[in-house]
Amino acid sequence: MKSVGSFFTGKGSAGQSYVLIFLILVIVVIATVVNHRFVHPRNIINIFQQIAVLGIVASGVGMLLVSGHVDISVGSQVSLMGAIFAMAIQRMMALPEGNVEPWRQALTYPVAIALTCGVGLAIGLANGITVVKSRASSFIISLGFMSAYSSLALLVTGGASYMLFGRFELLGRGRIFHYLPISILFFLGIVVIAHIILKYFRYGRFLYAIGSNRKAAFVSGINTDRIIIKGYIMMGLLNALAAIILISRVGTALATTGDDYALDALASVIVGGVALTGGKGGALNIFLGVVLIGLIGNALIIMNVNPHIRGLVIGLIIIIAVSLSQLSERQS
Repeated sequence: MKSVGSFFTGKGSAGQSYVLIFLILVIVVIATVVNHRFVHPRNIINIFQQIAVLGIVASGVGMLLVSGHVDISVGSQVSLMGAIFAMAIQRMMALPEGNVEPWRQALTYPVAIALTCGVGLAIGLANGITVVKSRASSFIISLGFMSAYSSLALLVTGGASYMLFGRFELLGRGRIFHYLPISILFFLGIVVIAHIILKYFRYGRFLYAIGSNRKAAFVSGINTDRIIIKGYIMMGLLNALAAIILISRVGTALATTGDDYALDALASVIVGGVALTGGKGGALNIFLGVVLIGLIGNALIIMNVNPHIRGLVIGLIIIIAVSLSQLSERQS
């Protein structure tokens, strides 16, 4: 007889996918019954545009979690890098006036993007080296980094907001043929790349091996420290991309703009079946987890539910998903 845990969490990647698709369909049906506009193509595209940044962040978090390492500082990282990106554009273009030489305008976006990606690489490297060399819990280390990056974002911005005044909207608000948002293509592209890396690249197999048994992976010849540090660097670069797209979409940066993505990304990854202990999970299920979290948020809005309930729902989803996952593992 099938156990309660395995029914909800599914056995293997395919089982998890079926459960997630079932839950997504249930939410779609309920929200549509309450408000028929939920399934309107424009709303569906709007949902995917809203979750594009979350999907990019969750892809990095999920790939790292496969190796058994968690980073809860991703929200603060996005906030910090978003602030740096917006500040760079505003100051190089002397906004809001924007009366600068043509060569300076031409260099602004490449410099701002390179600076943000450089910060993402440095953050990923710092997090990875600290976790590997300290041998401490990645959760505790990232908790410290979360506080540090939040403080840095406040120091950098001075608590002020930095607006782009309609500049650099292509990645966040641009649409192909006036219909398909460009940010969705970035989201889907990152999911496909994550799937290829995890499934077909030796690096992906090393992540699973380290997550399943780090000591055995080391004994078998895998440079576990280098693989883990690469995972953190990859996540830092994805967070930089997420920050650029986010600021491009909202048009302004605060010291807390991306903070909420930490909980949402972790919820998406856990609901997507990536084990907290590592060694399990896949990009497709992370994608479905992101879609599920995005649908829940949009459905609550469509159904005129108090928006403050969203945090409660996401928190309960994490608790239930982790509890059922642990129950399933014990019963198996």
